Amino acid sequence: MERIRTLERRPQVKQAGPPPLLVMLHGFGSNENDLMGMAPYLDERFHIISLRGIFSLGSWMGAAWYILNGTPGNLIPDPESRAHAIVVLHKFLSDLPARLNADPRRMYLLGFSQGGDMALALALAAPDLVAGVAVLSGYLGTDTLPDVQPEAVRHLHMLVQHGTADAVVSVAQGQRVRNFLQGLPVALTYAEYPIDHSVHQDGFAVLRRWLTERIDETEQANRDE
Repeated sequence: MERIRTLERRPQVKQAGPPPLLVMLHGFGSNENDLMGMAPYLDERFHIISLRGIFSLGSWMGAAWYILNGTPGNLIPDPESRAHAIVVLHKFLSDLPARLNADPRRMYLLGFSQGGDMALALALAAPDLVAGVAVLSGYLGTDTLPDVQPEAVRHLHMLVQHGTADAVVSVAQGQRVRNFLQGLPVALTYAEYPIDHSVHQDGFAVLRRWLTERIDETEQANRDE
């Protein structure tokens, strides 16, 4: 099984119990350093870990989670390597909270582009592993929509953001994600921004609040127990 390289930012404040965990999944051709640039601006209570994709594109080309064919705007995931990546990531995430002494009930996934597809795939295939997912400029990497048991995903919070001028992953693909999730009993927040294949500053502000709200809600629920 492939070894996944990581970067971490440990919680910056003391907490009564195990901290919430945020797992970052980069896009095609990037690496674990990319999304980690967000870490200083995210809630200090999170233990943040950023993962490198398992498929190397060469020393100057970064990494990917799976092979993509086609061209920007019409990228076609390779089914075999995508399925393999999902298995590898599932295994890695299964015991990650225990290895990091984090709260297994509060693991969130943040994925950009191809990483967004991976985050969605994991949440829908193994919803018991995660509490929520943020998908930035992402897509559903399969023509066949996943078969999901509604009760299994009822607890999930989903944030989906996309650029209306995205020439790499069209906004139509972001809307496909939205439309699919609207058919499930998840707590969905969806927004579009006038940008290309990137993260909008207003969208990042929404992401920050959304993540903080997830922690606040779970801490309040724990106090009420």
